[in-house]
Amino acid sequence: MADPSLQSLCCLTTSNRSQQYQLLELHQSAYYGLSLASAIVGLLGAVYQLNLRYAAPFPRYQYFNVGLRGNNILFWLALADTFAAFGLTVRSTGWFLSQNYWSVHSSNLPHSPMNPLFCAIISGWIQFSYTSSHLWTLVYAIDVRRITFDQPFAAPVYHVCAWGGAVALCTAGLTLLYLPGHDSDAFIMLLPNHVTTYFPLVLTCLACPFLFMSAFRQAEISLTRRYARYTTTERRLVDSLKVKFILIVSVFYLCWMPNIVNGLVLWISWYKLPVTWVLANWYLMALLNPLQGVFNIMLYRIPKRRQPRSQLQGWFASLQIRKIEPQEETPLLL
Repeated sequence: MADPSLQSLCCLTTSNRSQQYQLLELHQSAYYGLSLASAIVGLLGAVYQLNLRYAAPFPRYQYFNVGLRGNNILFWLALADTFAAFGLTVRSTGWFLSQNYWSVHSSNLPHSPMNPLFCAIISGWIQFSYTSSHLWTLVYAIDVRRITFDQPFAAPVYHVCAWGGAVALCTAGLTLLYLPGHDSDAFIMLLPNHVTTYFPLVLTCLACPFLFMSAFRQAEISLTRRYARYTTTERRLVDSLKVKFILIVSVFYLCWMPNIVNGLVLWISWYKLPVTWVLANWYLMALLNPLQGVFNIMLYRIPKRRQPRSQLQGWFASLQIRKIEPQEETPLLL
């Protein structure tokens, strides 16, 4: 799963263990197996979508087909999901292979089950990948709205916001989390990383429905202006788009709402956690978070694949065009 709580366990020792670290009881074969299986399925789904979208055409100008604009954004969304699923697979494999560590060092539960440096790096990679994935989802909703207002495709701005925003948020949160000699209260130490992790997630959850609703209203106005009517045909078109984007938002909520609930429960009940409930929610997050890449295959339309022609095929095609060109003895302008 992708949750900042696991990142705080990378440097666990007996000196900084508190009541919150009873959550380490989840390090069992069942949780390892669920995390690894879900991560592998999510990785396969993300790679499959990435392959299909890479084969689609990528225009080089700003005002191009609406579907191709969406495909351009969804390609980078699939790439971010692939990065995240790969990181989850590696971390889950490390957990699964190192589970015997707990049986050997069971007294006082002194350390993290993985090398702290490796644990911190792979957890930071997962956080960066999913943060960029959330931001690319938000960018997709923004671009849908921009399309209805006939605004150009701002690819450089989108990349800076998605990748640059993810780098800035992850750097700020992880630096304060893993800063050497940081001996303040655990609540203060963990808060910045949780804020930087949940901010893009909550922002996407709140902004996407409003962006899509604004796009629907503008689409109705644009259709009415273009065709001077708004009949059943236009209404069905808008309704089909509404159903599609409602499903997109619903699936995003399905995959990530457990994370938001976990964050709320964690901070509201910090000094008296309902451990059993939190563990059950962590299992739910381990199952649903990586499956976003699989659900996206069913939600987003896959464009037609490019059919690259060889040089020989192109040469024969040019020959055929030359043969059918009319032969003129006298120029038509004379």
